[in-house]
Amino acid sequence: MSYKGDIFYIEQVLCGKTEAYSLIIDRHKDRGFNLAFRISGNREDAEEILQDSFLKAFNSLKGFRMKSSFSTWFYRIVYNTAISRVRSRKNSPLSLEEFPADYIDFFTKGQTQEETESEYRESLINFALQKISEEERALITLHYYEDLDIREISDITGISSTNIKVRLFRARQKMIQIIAKAEKKNLILNG
Repeated sequence: MSYKGDIFYIEQVLCGKTEAYSLIIDRHKDRGFNLAFRISGNREDAEEILQDSFLKAFNSLKGFRMKSSFSTWFYRIVYNTAISRVRSRKNSPLSLEEFPADYIDFFTKGQTQEETESEYRESLINFALQKISEEERALITLHYYEDLDIREISDITGISSTNIKVRLFRARQKMIQIIAKAEKKNLILNG
């Protein structure tokens, strides 16, 4: 059975066929989890954020205007829930000292040099993502991992398009500096 569209299933739910909501969940759970995980940096928190977000969306379906995209509306709920959760958690991100300087050695067993280097680059990017603010992580995730355009990100976050461009630029610059510092530390320790 092919998916008939969010609006179709929302109308079903509003008519009392609440089981149709499970199809909406199936459609949006992966991207919602990805956004929640990137912001929170924690699998358990991301799962709770996603559950809370689906519950909030379900309870607010009557207020959803059918003229806009459900996915944008839902991802805004995930974004706001994740940001609130992270701010209330008050855990500090990983310190540079916690990043394993010999990380590349961990991956070398049974992998090609190219695969090892790719894994290492990915680990540096993920490390840098955890060092920037939750809002910056969300913007990076929405733009680069979810392939949303600036206008869609603006709709989700409530931040102006111009401000999103500036914040994305600054977040990328911060990540470049964090990665450079981590790589420099790695060279000193392993050099």
